[in-house]
Amino acid sequence: MVARGDLGIEVSIEELPIIQRRIIRHCHRLGRRCIVATHMLESMITQPTPTRAEVTDVSNAIFEQADAVMLSGETSVGHYPVRCVEVLDSIAQRMERSGNLNFAAAAILNGDRQKATKAAISLADSVENACLIVFTRRGLAATQAAVLRPERAPIYAFSNDPVVVRQLALARDVTAFESPFLKDPARMISTALDLLKEKGLVTSGQPVVIQGDSLQGELLADSIIFMRTE
Repeated sequence: MVARGDLGIEVSIEELPIIQRRIIRHCHRLGRRCIVATHMLESMITQPTPTRAEVTDVSNAIFEQADAVMLSGETSVGHYPVRCVEVLDSIAQRMERSGNLNFAAAAILNGDRQKATKAAISLADSVENACLIVFTRRGLAATQAAVLRPERAPIYAFSNDPVVVRQLALARDVTAFESPFLKDPARMISTALDLLKEKGLVTSGQPVVIQGDSLQGELLADSIIFMRTE
């Protein structure tokens, strides 16, 4: 958590943006989620529109690829809480289309599982209109996928633990769903695809890359599966 209000008390004010960027870059290297918070849209506590400086501040956090940006006073005691969220979302969506600093390239991959996740992301990014589906019990595989920041492919995570699903809401590019884990991996995949179709997130014939640590039976755990939806 990069809480700039508290951080600004401890360091010289001109050092604040440098330290923020350094923390985010270090989180990418270590595979940790990072939230940038406080004073994002401070003037909107009393005003319906943000200052240009605030828009730039939020944009920088998105450009640095923080996992999340957080409002506090703007939505707890502010006069325009809904408008604040709409503005924050609008800025984030626009910046995500404009490029980034690619801190994910420096991520440390310690084991075969993390390297497999990177391979799955590379495959999903290389295929037109593909998405990445991750099955994960503790959220680790989905978090690692988020840290590596796919350029094109959205990440859809499935876990049988509702706590993990809520936690993954803070992982960038990840949309998480609660789903029971079944002994039959083919049925488990089919159930997940049916849910995504129902929500309009995938369509028939769309390519999908499937990876995770929870597929057992005939399909080996940590395998990468490429297929098209029926």
